[in-house]
Amino acid sequence: MKERASYTPEEKLEIIKAIFSKKVSIQTIAKEKGIAPTLISLWKKQAEEAMEARFQPQPKGRRKSVPVAAAPSESDRTLKNDARKAKIKAAHLESSLREAKARCAKLEEQVATMAATFGCRLVKVRTPRKSRKG
Repeated sequence: MKERASYTPEEKLEIIKAIFSKKVSIQTIAKEKGIAPTLISLWKKQAEEAMEARFQPQPKGRRKSVPVAAAPSESDRTLKNDARKAKIKAAHLESSLREAKARCAKLEEQVATMAATFGCRLVKVRTPRKSRKG
């Protein structure tokens, strides 16, 4: 399988400049450089859109400053790492709880089968709730 080629912004700019100046056609430069004509057409379209966006009318007055996102600090990374570990632990505990409930259900079935075999009647014992004081 052929490796995908990558082109530097300078190479792309050189190709697009040649096309915009009408020195070369897309087909000619595609054959010269060994690049698919559709890829060059895509670059040309992106360049045209960028130029169009650059020359759009701007609102009058001062520009509002856009806050720059700060690089994540060590404490942010630590918190994210702790959150990831907590999620993993929660998933493990949920899995363990499902397994325990399945084992409990199996045991209840076995007890019911044994009670029926011996002719016993099962009675659920209710434990009184502890009262909550203030």
